[in-house]
Amino acid sequence: MPLSPSRWIVLTILLIAAGLSMREWSLYPDGHLHLHFLAVGQGDSALIVTPEGKSIVIDGGPDWSTLEGLGKYRPFLNRHIDLLVLSHPNLDHLLSFPEILKRYSVGGIALSGAENSLPRYREIFALAAKNAVPIITVSAGQTVNIEKGVNMNILWPPKPMPKGFPKNDNDQSVVLMLTYNGHRALFTGDEEHQVEETLVRSHTDLQANILKVAHHGSRTSSSTGFLLAVHPSLAVISVGENTYGHPRPEIVKRLEAMGAEVRRTDEDGTVEVVWK
Repeated sequence: MPLSPSRWIVLTILLIAAGLSMREWSLYPDGHLHLHFLAVGQGDSALIVTPEGKSIVIDGGPDWSTLEGLGKYRPFLNRHIDLLVLSHPNLDHLLSFPEILKRYSVGGIALSGAENSLPRYREIFALAAKNAVPIITVSAGQTVNIEKGVNMNILWPPKPMPKGFPKNDNDQSVVLMLTYNGHRALFTGDEEHQVEETLVRSHTDLQANILKVAHHGSRTSSSTGFLLAVHPSLAVISVGENTYGHPRPEIVKRLEAMGAEVRRTDEDGTVEVVWK
């Protein structure tokens, strides 16, 4: 006996509800750590979801694409972000942060404290003050404990900055090592050669399974000595259509010659890694 139109409507609603419930269930904590290097075009943004379900966003991309990533990889009913990390105040790293602060409750914001008059950067501080969101200025030597076994070790910048460093935003990028259960991922912002050389000379432990390649694969970063110190098995380049020639072919070849698998968000879309 064929279903009546009203029963078809009811059945359709039930199927949609079941599908949404299954999606929500699949996004709840599973005891693993999930890293999502989001495809946001010519910019940087990554979402980390911990085994207990806490969420950290490192950089906010050049537009609102980070919000799309949050909608895709976080449960719809979970409107909380535990920590926003801004590597440095460049527009291609921060554009979505004001909107995230409007749409989500945020536990805190970590940044280097670099000075910049960009209106969107200043808006982050204004919204944080309005919503009573703590702002944490981090520097080398600090460890941010996210939950048991999940830590972010801050490797750069030092306070104060060493003499001889130009006062540019890239060299004040927050460089951090995410660690969990023997796994290590190095997030580099837009650090340039002088920072890399300083970290290597200071014998900072840079070895990591995963490297977020600095400055979208620019020739101003990813020096040979630095890459040898990191020795990643996976190198992720966050990049989109651009006029800068990013990523530079010589940087990609350098990574591949060292045995790293190179993934690009412009070609592969969002790159997801699961740590067990």
